[in-house]
Amino acid sequence: MIKRWNKNNTALLLLWTSGAFANTTDNISEITWLQSDTPPFHLNKSELTPYGGLCDNLVEQLIEHLPSLKHTRVVMPQKRIGKNLDEGENACFPCMIYRKEDTARATYSVPTAVYPPFSIITTANNATKINNKHGQPVQLVNLLIDPEFVFGQSAARKFTPKLNEIAKNTQIYNSASLSWSSENESKTVISRINHGYIDYTIDYPFMADYFNRENEHNTIVSLNFEANQAPFVMGAIGCSSSAPNEFGRKAIEKINKVLTQKVLPSKAYQRSQLFWLENSFTNFNQIYQQNILAKPPAKTPQ
Repeated sequence: MIKRWNKNNTALLLLWTSGAFANTTDNISEITWLQSDTPPFHLNKSELTPYGGLCDNLVEQLIEHLPSLKHTRVVMPQKRIGKNLDEGENACFPCMIYRKEDTARATYSVPTAVYPPFSIITTANNATKINNKHGQPVQLVNLLIDPEFVFGQSAARKFTPKLNEIAKNTQIYNSASLSWSSENESKTVISRINHGYIDYTIDYPFMADYFNRENEHNTIVSLNFEANQAPFVMGAIGCSSSAPNEFGRKAIEKINKVLTQKVLPSKAYQRSQLFWLENSFTNFNQIYQQNILAKPPAKTPQ
């Protein structure tokens, strides 16, 4: 069952399996899977998107391979997801950036995905202007402090620690045009770029591919920038660290076992990743094999 959250905490849409937030005293009996309205991470299956979103097959297989648990899928705004994790609900979010160490917010699974480095998303016309003024690859700091180009993003959007530090040091958040939409947050930002309300954002390059596919045009492009980024970003599942009775640790133990033995090696999951990421990598299969399948499992959270 998929529940769609609203401000009155009312379930509007029921589509998948059943369950609710719950506390257990012994072992865990259920998991609430949080998801945001942020295609292409979460997306209904269609002829154009036969595998759903980037994180959908992952959750589907985990539900299938953990039949002893009750599962609920709840759609809510990105900021609400963080709030649920922070407040200790028995919940997991499948689309987090992997961290080697657990945080107060989340206990992390083994890496589940390899995403390309973040890029600048803009129009083809702005791309030419940005490259002419700030180089190719783009000097990101110079662009962020350039008043000629208006930066925008979803209010809930976060980046890697390195990019967050750059944004903080350039005080870009003080002048950014923020989108507070809770429906299709990333697409809303790119739509604003396409209509000229803002000039650029920072996001994964496959967001440009998704927008162009959905709108049947190629007006949105991605630009590489120079900011000492890693060659890829790893994704992971995060479960609430502050949930009662060590829910996060117990959930991740179960999830990691299924991930390493069933989900990550499966052809279905790898095809779902390749569908979205092949345009962003020249050697996606090799990177996936070396960094997802060949690496030893992450430490068991203590």
